Amino acid sequence: AELQEANKALLKQKQDKDKLIQENRVAQRELEKERSQHKTLMASIQQDLSKYSSQVRERQREANRIDREIEKIIREAIASSNKAAGKTNTAGSTTFALTAEAKALAASFVSNKGKLPWPVEKGVVRLRYGKQRHPVVKTVTIQSNGVRIATEKNAKVRSVFNGEVLAVQAIKRGNLTVLIRHGNYVTAYKNLSKVFVKKGEKVTTKQNIGEVFTNPSNNETILSFSVFKESSTQNPAEWIYRM
Repeated sequence: AELQEANKALLKQKQDKDKLIQENRVAQRELEKERSQHKTLMASIQQDLSKYSSQVRERQREANRIDREIEKIIREAIASSNKAAGKTNTAGSTTFALTAEAKALAASFVSNKGKLPWPVEKGVVRLRYGKQRHPVVKTVTIQSNGVRIATEKNAKVRSVFNGEVLAVQAIKRGNLTVLIRHGNYVTAYKNLSKVFVKKGEKVTTKQNIGEVFTNPSNNETILSFSVFKESSTQNPAEWIYRM
């Protein structure tokens, strides 16, 4: 009787093991299926990353081109200021020839370093200044000569300090750009859809000078903002309050 009971128990164990083996086989087939789907997904992601990397590099080239145009405008303004001051060899000039008024403005601008208002009323820095890895595609290194600030749709752009409009530039594939001179310093406001000022106009701190462009493809409203001393870029975070 004990042997019969033991045999029944062994038979039950065998049935349970067979059932477990069958369940494991089903689970293994599901796992293989998931692995196959994962490989397909990873291949698709890799393809998208390659495509995105190419787009990032293209945007970097476009940003570099826009920055070169801005630097050219500043260099021309430097040469013009030196010519007006009666200096020779203005083409090789690297610093502004400042009037007494311009010197006072530059000194005031410097004295407010770290306390200047944001160029938009509400915003978050999406990309910081300097050489860095792209926030999404880590294999791509980018160079940012300013900051990119995400803001709300129809956001107004403000001058961060008193100054004079150096240029309003309609840059191909780069929307509108406004350059404001503060003595021997220049602030640049890029990616605008509208501009409310013109070249030579005097502006004051927090005066609205334009409106940020909203990309219709992704609804992003991004302002690119830069600070220059002569034609050399500065880190905007060192100038703007709590950036």
